[in-house]
Amino acid sequence: MKCDVAIVGGGPAGASAAFELAKAGLSSVIIERNLSNAKPCGGAIPLGLVEEFEIPPELVERKVTEMAVRSPKGRYVQMSMKQGYVGMVRRERFDKFLRTRAAENGVSLIESKLRRVKKLADGYKLSIDADSQGVTEIECKYLIAADGANSKVALELEFPPNELKAVAIQQRFHYSPALEKWNNLVEIWFDSEVSPDFYAWVFPKADHIAVGTGTENKNAHIKKLQNRFREKLGIEAEPYYEEAAKLPMHPRKTFVQGNAMLVGDAAGLVTPSNGEGIFFAMKSGKMAAETLIDFTRGKAKSLSLYEKNFRKNYNLIFTALSVMQAIYYRNDRMREGFVAICKDEHVQQITFDSYLYKKLVPAPLWVQMKITAKNIYHTALGR
Repeated sequence: MKCDVAIVGGGPAGASAAFELAKAGLSSVIIERNLSNAKPCGGAIPLGLVEEFEIPPELVERKVTEMAVRSPKGRYVQMSMKQGYVGMVRRERFDKFLRTRAAENGVSLIESKLRRVKKLADGYKLSIDADSQGVTEIECKYLIAADGANSKVALELEFPPNELKAVAIQQRFHYSPALEKWNNLVEIWFDSEVSPDFYAWVFPKADHIAVGTGTENKNAHIKKLQNRFREKLGIEAEPYYEEAAKLPMHPRKTFVQGNAMLVGDAAGLVTPSNGEGIFFAMKSGKMAAETLIDFTRGKAKSLSLYEKNFRKNYNLIFTALSVMQAIYYRNDRMREGFVAICKDEHVQQITFDSYLYKKLVPAPLWVQMKITAKNIYHTALGR
Protein backbone atom coordinates (compact mmCIF):
# COMPACT_ATOMS: atom_id res chain seq x y z
CA MET A 1 0.00 0.00 0.00
CA LYS A 2 1.29 3.46 -0.90
CA CYS A 3 0.22 6.92 0.25
CA ASP A 4 1.53 10.45 0.54
CA VAL A 5 1.48 10.53 4.35
CA ALA A 6 1.36 7.79 6.96
CA ILE A 7 0.21 8.83 10.43
CA VAL A 8 1.04 6.46 13.26
CA GLY A 9 -1.43 6.97 16.09
CA GLY A 10 -5.12 7.82 15.91
CA GLY A 11 -5.55 10.06 18.93
CA PRO A 12 -6.30 13.81 18.81
CA ALA A 13 -2.87 14.69 17.38
CA GLY A 14 -2.90 12.13 14.57
CA ALA A 15 -6.57 12.58 13.71
CA SER A 16 -6.21 16.38 13.58
CA ALA A 17 -3.23 16.12 11.25
CA ALA A 18 -5.04 13.63 9.02
CA PHE A 19 -8.11 15.85 8.77
CA GLU A 20 -6.06 18.82 7.53
CA LEU A 21 -4.16 16.66 5.02
CA ALA A 22 -7.37 15.17 3.66
CA LYS A 23 -8.91 18.59 3.11
CA ALA A 24 -5.81 19.53 1.10
CA GLY A 25 -6.14 16.46 -1.11
CA LEU A 26 -3.10 14.50 0.15
CA SER A 27 -3.62 10.77 0.45
CA SER A 28 -3.06 9.66 4.03
CA VAL A 29 -3.56 6.69 6.29
CA ILE A 30 -3.90 6.46 10.07
CA ILE A 31 -2.33 3.38 11.65
CA GLU A 32 -3.83 2.82 15.10
CA ARG A 33 -3.20 -0.34 17.07
CA ASN A 34 -6.62 -0.24 18.79
CA LEU A 35 -9.44 1.90 17.39
CA SER A 36 -11.53 1.16 20.49
CA ASN A 37 -8.86 2.36 22.87
CA ALA A 38 -8.53 5.82 24.42
CA LYS A 39 -5.65 7.29 26.37
CA PRO A 40 -6.28 7.72 30.11
CA CYS A 41 -6.96 11.43 30.44
CA GLY A 42 -8.82 13.95 32.56
CA GLY A 43 -10.53 15.12 29.39
CA ALA A 44 -10.51 18.88 30.08
CA ILE A 45 -10.41 21.09 26.99
CA PRO A 46 -10.32 24.90 26.75
CA LEU A 47 -12.88 27.02 24.95
CA GLY A 48 -10.30 28.02 22.34
CA LEU A 49 -9.96 24.39 21.24
CA VAL A 50 -13.73 23.95 20.96
CA GLU A 51 -13.98 26.99 18.71
CA GLU A 52 -10.91 26.43 16.53
CA PHE A 53 -11.53 22.74 15.86
CA GLU A 54 -15.33 23.05 15.61
CA ILE A 55 -16.10 20.49 18.28
CA PRO A 56 -19.84 19.59 18.30
CA PRO A 57 -21.69 20.66 21.47
CA GLU A 58 -22.81 17.11 22.24
CA LEU A 59 -19.19 16.01 22.75
CA VAL A 60 -18.70 18.56 25.53
CA GLU A 61 -20.42 16.68 28.33
CA ARG A 62 -19.92 19.34 30.96
CA LYS A 63 -19.25 23.06 30.70
CA VAL A 64 -17.72 23.53 34.11
CA THR A 65 -17.52 27.07 35.48
CA GLU A 66 -16.53 26.36 39.09
CA MET A 67 -13.04 25.41 40.19
CA ALA A 68 -11.53 24.86 43.62
CA VAL A 69 -7.96 24.35 44.85
CA ARG A 70 -7.01 22.80 48.17
CA SER A 71 -3.76 23.15 50.12
CA PRO A 72 -1.96 20.60 52.33
CA LYS A 73 -3.36 22.24 55.46
CA GLY A 74 -6.89 22.25 54.09
CA ARG A 75 -7.09 25.82 52.78
CA TYR A 76 -9.89 25.77 50.21
CA VAL A 77 -10.25 28.42 47.50
CA GLN A 78 -13.22 28.25 45.15
CA MET A 79 -13.28 30.27 41.94
CA SER A 80 -15.93 31.04 39.34
CA MET A 81 -15.12 31.42 35.65
CA LYS A 82 -17.22 34.42 34.62
CA GLN A 83 -16.43 34.10 30.92
CA GLY A 84 -16.00 30.79 29.17
CA TYR A 85 -15.79 27.33 30.71
CA VAL A 86 -13.68 24.21 31.12
CA GLY A 87 -15.09 21.69 28.65
CA MET A 88 -15.18 18.06 29.77
CA VAL A 89 -15.05 15.26 27.19
CA ARG A 90 -14.73 11.49 27.29
CA ARG A 91 -11.73 10.46 25.27
CA GLU A 92 -13.35 7.33 23.83
CA ARG A 93 -16.11 9.48 22.25
CA PHE A 94 -13.87 12.45 21.48
CA ASP A 95 -11.13 10.46 19.74
CA LYS A 96 -13.65 8.44 17.73
CA PHE A 97 -15.30 11.62 16.46
CA LEU A 98 -11.97 13.06 15.31
CA ARG A 99 -11.00 9.84 13.51
CA THR A 100 -14.43 9.51 11.91
CA ARG A 101 -14.31 13.10 10.67
CA ALA A 102 -10.92 12.42 9.09
CA ALA A 103 -12.18 9.17 7.50
CA GLU A 104 -15.23 10.92 6.08
CA ASN A 105 -12.84 13.24 4.26
CA GLY A 106 -10.91 10.38 2.70
CA VAL A 107 -8.38 9.23 5.28
CA SER A 108 -7.86 5.46 5.46
CA LEU A 109 -8.01 3.90 8.94
CA ILE A 110 -5.94 0.80 9.60
CA GLU A 111 -6.19 -1.02 12.92
CA SER A 112 -2.81 -2.65 13.32
CA LYS A 113 0.38 -2.59 15.35
CA LEU A 114 3.50 -0.96 13.94
CA ARG A 115 6.45 -3.35 13.86
CA ARG A 116 9.25 -1.54 12.02
CA VAL A 117 10.07 1.72 10.25
CA LYS A 118 12.64 1.70 7.46
CA LYS A 119 14.07 4.83 5.89
CA LEU A 120 14.00 4.74 2.09
CA ALA A 121 15.73 6.99 -0.41
CA ASP A 122 12.53 9.02 -0.83
CA GLY A 123 10.29 8.20 2.10
CA TYR A 124 9.59 5.37 4.52
CA LYS A 125 8.43 1.78 4.60
CA LEU A 126 6.29 0.75 7.58
CA SER A 127 5.87 -2.90 8.50
CA ILE A 128 2.65 -3.67 10.38
CA ASP A 129 0.66 -6.66 11.52
CA ALA A 130 -1.70 -7.79 8.77
CA ASP A 131 -4.91 -5.76 8.78
CA SER A 132 -8.35 -7.01 7.74
CA GLN A 133 -7.35 -6.67 4.08
CA GLY A 134 -4.03 -8.45 4.52
CA VAL A 135 -1.91 -5.28 4.27
CA THR A 136 1.49 -5.74 5.97
CA GLU A 137 3.54 -2.90 4.46
CA ILE A 138 2.88 0.77 3.81
CA GLU A 139 5.13 3.03 1.79
CA CYS A 140 4.86 6.79 2.24
CA LYS A 141 6.81 9.90 1.35
CA TYR A 142 6.06 11.65 4.63
CA LEU A 143 5.58 10.31 8.13
CA ILE A 144 3.80 11.83 11.13
CA ALA A 145 4.33 10.15 14.49
CA ALA A 146 1.41 10.58 16.89
CA ASP A 147 2.03 7.36 18.79
CA GLY A 148 2.45 8.64 22.32
CA ALA A 149 5.20 9.22 24.86
CA ASN A 150 6.90 5.90 24.04
CA SER A 151 6.75 6.58 20.30
CA LYS A 152 7.88 3.57 18.26
CA VAL A 153 8.52 5.83 15.27
CA ALA A 154 10.76 8.16 17.27
CA LEU A 155 12.69 5.18 18.62
CA GLU A 156 13.13 3.57 15.20
CA LEU A 157 14.27 6.86 13.62
CA GLU A 158 16.54 7.70 16.59
CA PHE A 159 14.99 10.98 17.64
CA PRO A 160 16.27 12.46 20.92
CA PRO A 161 14.37 10.73 23.75
CA ASN A 162 11.39 12.10 25.65
CA GLU A 163 12.41 13.32 29.10
CA LEU A 164 10.92 13.25 32.60
CA LYS A 165 7.92 11.02 32.10
CA ALA A 166 5.26 11.26 34.78
CA VAL A 167 2.77 8.54 35.61
CA ALA A 168 -0.91 9.28 36.14
CA ILE A 169 -3.78 7.13 37.36
CA GLN A 170 -7.49 7.87 37.10
CA GLN A 171 -10.61 6.11 38.31
CA ARG A 172 -14.22 6.64 37.27
CA PHE A 173 -17.17 6.66 39.68
CA HIS A 174 -20.86 6.79 38.83
CA TYR A 175 -22.70 9.76 40.29
CA SER A 176 -24.40 9.21 43.62
CA PRO A 177 -25.84 11.61 46.23
CA ALA A 178 -22.44 11.59 47.95
CA LEU A 179 -20.66 12.63 44.75
CA GLU A 180 -23.20 15.11 43.41
CA LYS A 181 -21.29 18.09 44.84
CA TRP A 182 -18.77 17.71 41.98
CA ASN A 183 -21.47 18.01 39.31
CA ASN A 184 -20.17 21.43 38.20
CA LEU A 185 -16.89 21.62 40.07
CA VAL A 186 -13.29 20.88 39.12
CA GLU A 187 -11.30 20.28 42.29
CA ILE A 188 -7.49 20.32 42.39
CA TRP A 189 -5.44 19.18 45.41
CA PHE A 190 -1.88 20.41 45.96
CA ASP A 191 -0.80 18.07 48.72
CA SER A 192 2.28 15.83 48.94
CA GLU A 193 0.22 13.08 50.57
CA VAL A 194 -1.73 12.60 47.34
CA SER A 195 0.95 13.81 44.90
CA PRO A 196 4.53 14.58 45.97
CA ASP A 197 5.36 16.77 42.97
CA PHE A 198 2.23 17.28 40.90
CA TYR A 199 -1.46 17.42 41.86
CA ALA A 200 -4.58 15.30 42.25
CA TRP A 201 -7.92 16.08 40.62
CA VAL A 202 -11.65 15.56 40.44
CA PHE A 203 -13.26 16.19 37.03
CA PRO A 204 -17.03 15.94 36.42
CA LYS A 205 -18.34 14.20 33.31
CA ALA A 206 -21.84 13.45 32.00
CA ASP A 207 -22.53 10.29 33.99
CA HIS A 208 -19.48 9.98 36.25
CA ILE A 209 -16.68 11.81 38.00
CA ALA A 210 -13.03 11.17 37.17
CA VAL A 211 -10.67 11.07 40.15
CA GLY A 212 -6.93 10.84 39.68
CA THR A 213 -3.41 11.80 40.63
CA GLY A 214 0.02 11.97 39.04
CA THR A 215 3.69 12.10 39.95
CA GLU A 216 7.16 12.23 38.41
CA ASN A 217 8.62 10.54 41.48
CA LYS A 218 9.70 7.04 40.45
CA ASN A 219 9.80 5.94 44.08
CA ALA A 220 6.22 6.95 44.78
CA HIS A 221 3.62 4.20 44.62
CA ILE A 222 0.93 5.71 42.41
CA LYS A 223 -1.78 3.29 43.56
CA LYS A 224 -1.14 4.17 47.21
CA LEU A 225 -1.35 7.88 46.38
CA GLN A 226 -4.66 7.32 44.60
CA ASN A 227 -6.10 5.31 47.51
CA ARG A 228 -5.05 8.02 49.96
CA PHE A 229 -6.71 10.67 47.77
CA ARG A 230 -9.96 8.72 47.71
CA GLU A 231 -9.83 8.44 51.49
CA LYS A 232 -9.34 12.19 51.87
CA LEU A 233 -12.23 12.85 49.49
CA GLY A 234 -14.41 10.48 51.48
CA ILE A 235 -15.27 8.31 48.46
CA GLU A 236 -16.27 4.88 49.72
CA ALA A 237 -17.69 3.55 46.44
CA GLU A 238 -15.57 1.32 44.22
CA PRO A 239 -14.60 2.64 40.77
CA TYR A 240 -16.17 1.00 37.75
CA TYR A 241 -13.17 1.78 35.55
CA GLU A 242 -9.47 2.44 36.13
CA GLU A 243 -6.83 3.71 33.72
CA ALA A 244 -3.17 4.75 33.88
CA ALA A 245 -0.57 6.21 31.55
CA LYS A 246 2.91 7.67 31.34
CA LEU A 247 3.20 11.31 30.32
CA PRO A 248 6.14 13.26 28.87
CA MET A 249 6.53 16.55 30.73
CA HIS A 250 8.96 18.41 28.46
CA PRO A 251 9.17 18.85 24.67
CA ARG A 252 11.76 16.76 22.86
CA LYS A 253 14.92 18.49 21.67
CA THR A 254 13.65 18.21 18.11
CA PHE A 255 10.33 17.29 16.46
CA VAL A 256 11.47 17.01 12.82
CA GLN A 257 13.95 14.76 11.11
CA GLY A 258 14.03 14.34 7.33
CA ASN A 259 10.44 13.83 6.17
CA ALA A 260 9.25 12.69 9.61
CA MET A 261 7.50 14.86 12.20
CA LEU A 262 6.52 14.17 15.80
CA VAL A 263 3.28 15.56 17.24
CA GLY A 264 1.44 15.44 20.57
CA ASP A 265 2.86 13.21 23.30
CA ALA A 266 5.35 11.76 20.81
CA ALA A 267 6.95 15.23 20.70
CA GLY A 268 6.68 15.57 24.48
CA LEU A 269 3.99 18.23 24.25
CA VAL A 270 2.36 17.89 27.67
CA THR A 271 2.68 21.03 29.75
CA PRO A 272 4.47 21.02 33.10
CA SER A 273 2.50 22.14 36.15
CA ASN A 274 -0.97 21.25 34.81
CA GLY A 275 -0.26 18.22 32.61
CA GLU A 276 -2.46 19.43 29.77
CA GLY A 277 -1.98 17.63 26.48
CA ILE A 278 -5.15 17.60 24.33
CA PHE A 279 -4.90 21.19 23.10
CA PHE A 280 -1.21 20.93 22.26
CA ALA A 281 -1.71 17.52 20.66
CA MET A 282 -4.36 18.84 18.29
CA LYS A 283 -2.56 22.12 17.66
CA SER A 284 0.73 20.38 16.88
CA GLY A 285 -1.05 17.92 14.57
CA LYS A 286 -2.71 20.75 12.71
CA MET A 287 0.48 22.83 12.47
CA ALA A 288 2.52 19.86 11.25
CA ALA A 289 -0.06 19.12 8.56
CA GLU A 290 -0.27 22.75 7.46
CA THR A 291 3.52 22.94 7.15
CA LEU A 292 3.61 19.69 5.18
CA ILE A 293 0.91 20.98 2.83
CA ASP A 294 2.81 24.23 2.26
CA PHE A 295 6.02 22.25 1.70
CA THR A 296 4.45 20.10 -1.00
CA ARG A 297 3.12 23.26 -2.70
CA GLY A 298 6.47 25.03 -2.57
CA LYS A 299 5.32 27.57 0.03
CA ALA A 300 7.61 26.31 2.81
CA LYS A 301 11.32 25.62 2.41
CA SER A 302 11.50 22.94 5.10
CA LEU A 303 9.30 20.80 7.31
CA SER A 304 11.30 22.13 10.26
CA LEU A 305 9.19 25.29 9.95
CA TYR A 306 6.51 23.37 11.88
CA GLU A 307 8.75 23.03 14.93
CA LYS A 308 9.99 26.61 14.62
CA ASN A 309 6.44 28.00 14.57
CA PHE A 310 5.24 25.78 17.40
CA ARG A 311 8.10 26.83 19.66
CA LYS A 312 7.62 30.48 18.71
CA ASN A 313 3.94 30.33 19.72
CA TYR A 314 4.12 28.12 22.82
CA ASN A 315 7.67 27.89 24.25
CA LEU A 316 6.94 30.72 26.67
CA ILE A 317 3.94 28.84 28.07
CA PHE A 318 5.95 25.64 28.56
CA THR A 319 8.80 27.57 30.17
CA ALA A 320 6.52 29.56 32.49
CA LEU A 321 4.67 26.45 33.65
CA SER A 322 7.93 24.57 34.15
CA VAL A 323 9.23 27.38 36.38
CA MET A 324 5.94 27.46 38.27
CA GLN A 325 6.08 23.72 38.95
CA ALA A 326 9.72 23.91 40.05
CA ILE A 327 8.95 26.71 42.51
CA TYR A 328 5.55 25.84 43.93
CA TYR A 329 5.39 22.04 43.78
CA ARG A 330 8.66 21.27 45.54
CA ASN A 331 7.27 21.10 49.09
CA ASP A 332 4.08 21.62 51.07
CA ARG A 333 5.14 25.01 52.40
CA MET A 334 5.34 26.35 48.85
CA ARG A 335 2.09 24.63 47.90
CA GLU A 336 0.40 26.28 50.87
CA GLY A 337 1.56 29.68 49.65
CA PHE A 338 0.51 28.91 46.08
CA VAL A 339 -3.07 28.09 47.08
CA ALA A 340 -3.19 31.25 49.22
CA ILE A 341 -2.20 33.36 46.19
CA CYS A 342 -5.04 31.78 44.20
CA LYS A 343 -7.49 33.66 46.39
CA ASP A 344 -6.56 36.92 44.65
CA GLU A 345 -9.16 37.84 42.04
CA HIS A 346 -6.53 39.12 39.60
CA VAL A 347 -4.58 35.86 39.82
CA GLN A 348 -7.80 34.02 39.06
CA GLN A 349 -8.63 36.24 36.10
CA ILE A 350 -5.15 35.98 34.58
CA THR A 351 -5.21 32.19 35.03
CA PHE A 352 -8.62 31.79 33.37
CA ASP A 353 -7.85 34.19 30.53
CA SER A 354 -4.58 32.39 29.77
CA TYR A 355 -6.20 28.96 29.96
CA LEU A 356 -9.09 29.65 27.61
CA TYR A 357 -6.96 30.55 24.59
CA LYS A 358 -3.47 29.38 25.61
CA LYS A 359 -1.91 32.82 25.66
CA LEU A 360 -0.01 34.40 28.53
CA VAL A 361 -2.07 37.47 29.38
CA PRO A 362 -0.04 40.41 30.77
CA ALA A 363 -1.44 42.26 33.77
CA PRO A 364 -1.15 46.00 34.54
CA LEU A 365 2.01 46.95 36.42
CA TRP A 366 0.19 47.66 39.68
CA VAL A 367 -1.45 44.24 39.55
CA GLN A 368 1.91 42.59 38.93
CA MET A 369 3.39 44.43 41.92
CA LYS A 370 0.48 43.39 44.14
CA ILE A 371 0.73 39.75 43.10
CA THR A 372 4.51 39.79 43.59
CA ALA A 373 4.13 41.16 47.12
CA LYS A 374 1.52 38.54 48.01
CA ASN A 375 3.69 35.86 46.42
CA ILE A 376 6.69 36.78 48.58
CA TYR A 377 4.56 36.98 51.72
CA HIS A 378 2.72 33.67 51.31
CA THR A 379 5.63 31.59 50.02
CA ALA A 380 8.02 32.96 52.63
CA LEU A 381 5.64 32.15 55.46
CA GLY A 382 3.95 29.16 53.86
CA ARG A 383 0.50 30.39 54.77
